[in-house]
Amino acid sequence: MKTKPILLKKSISITKQFFINYALLFIIILGVGTFTLLANYVYVETVYEDLDQDFLKEAYEDAKKSGMKAAFKKHELPKNAYLEIVSPDYKVTDQFNSPHKVGYNYGLNEFLKNTDTYDTDLYIPDKEEEYLLLYFPADDYFQLDDVFFFTIIFFMVCLIVILYWYVKRTSVQLIQPIQKLLKGIDSISSGNYGEKIEFEANQELNQLKQNINQMAGTIGTEIALKERSEQLRKRLILDISHDLKTPLTNIQGYAETLNSFTHLSRSDQLKYTDIIVSNSKRANRLIHDLFELSHMDIDSDLISLSEHDMAEWLRTMLSSFVEEFEEKGMEYHLDITEQPLMVKFDPSKMERAISNILHNGMAYSDGYLSISLQQKQNHAVMIIEDRGIGIPADYHEKIFEPFVRIDESRNGETGGTGLGLSIAKKIVELHGGSIELDRKYDEGCRFLVVFGV
Repeated sequence: MKTKPILLKKSISITKQFFINYALLFIIILGVGTFTLLANYVYVETVYEDLDQDFLKEAYEDAKKSGMKAAFKKHELPKNAYLEIVSPDYKVTDQFNSPHKVGYNYGLNEFLKNTDTYDTDLYIPDKEEEYLLLYFPADDYFQLDDVFFFTIIFFMVCLIVILYWYVKRTSVQLIQPIQKLLKGIDSISSGNYGEKIEFEANQELNQLKQNINQMAGTIGTEIALKERSEQLRKRLILDISHDLKTPLTNIQGYAETLNSFTHLSRSDQLKYTDIIVSNSKRANRLIHDLFELSHMDIDSDLISLSEHDMAEWLRTMLSSFVEEFEEKGMEYHLDITEQPLMVKFDPSKMERAISNILHNGMAYSDGYLSISLQQKQNHAVMIIEDRGIGIPADYHEKIFEPFVRIDESRNGETGGTGLGLSIAKKIVELHGGSIELDRKYDEGCRFLVVFGV
């Protein structure tokens, strides 16, 4: 079975998509890192900013008003910090939590000396009578553990949020199409060959989707054809049995009658003999047609093609039907092109095909037949039509199938073997042509037979 080429919408390959995703992931991580550093800076500046003069002034005033201990607690200073009030000559006049007792003298050098263990903030009142010193232990003033944990937690939260969005995005591109493929394959494997997998994704996944859909359609068609073929086979056997049973039963019955009743009159003997001959011919005709149809299905080399003038050939062939037309009182109309119409065909086989169509028309016509042959573009178009009972709509799809007859009783006197149109169709198709019933024609039957020129 030939399949049509699959046309895919323009899309990028999975390789390019992965490259884009990885590049985007790298940019995301870089951006999250940069944003984390910025947040870290803001956090440090906000939480660990230098104590301003307003804070120190308020602490000094509270210390003077309520005492050093009350000021210390009010401003929630770290437990390792301490407050001191120092005189202009660098002596400690008051303190809380300080390692230096009241009266301790720093001296200028020590007072101005920097230390790695404490950070110092100094407040000088307007009168410059004394100084307020606030000492922070360096590990309390700037706690690296806090900053580290803040940085890690902030980075992880941002990364999780961004990665969640990233996973959702890649899921749409890759995971969801694959899940739809798997779901569709499960459905198809369960026998739902009409299932269509629908999504838009990367080039390779689109190709895979199209191939699976096409494969499912092909399998479904093949199974349907197989089931139909099996049904036709069963019906064919039944029809053959039915159509052979009647003539063979008649032959057997009348032969036994002739054999048993030896004193029959001459007229009865002739009557029974004629019935036996008639039924023998009918059975022989059925077997011959069935053999011919089966033979053509197996061996297509039975057709010997050569170029002939189909118009001249059709005129010659129809001349042999004139006497039969007249005997049956048929009115016939011929419209055959006068120009040579060269077509490759087998004259003897083609005569069989056209004869079958003509006999079908004569059997069901009310006395009129029309045969035309004209060239239309690169085709030879033959139209055979009659005016009669026509073919019911229920038979339009199966009229060319073996043993299909409008006469449900399968009466041998009113119809043929039921193989005539099947043989005609097979012969026409072996010539590369086509034959179909014109369903729009409602005055009888019209068959269109088309060949390439």
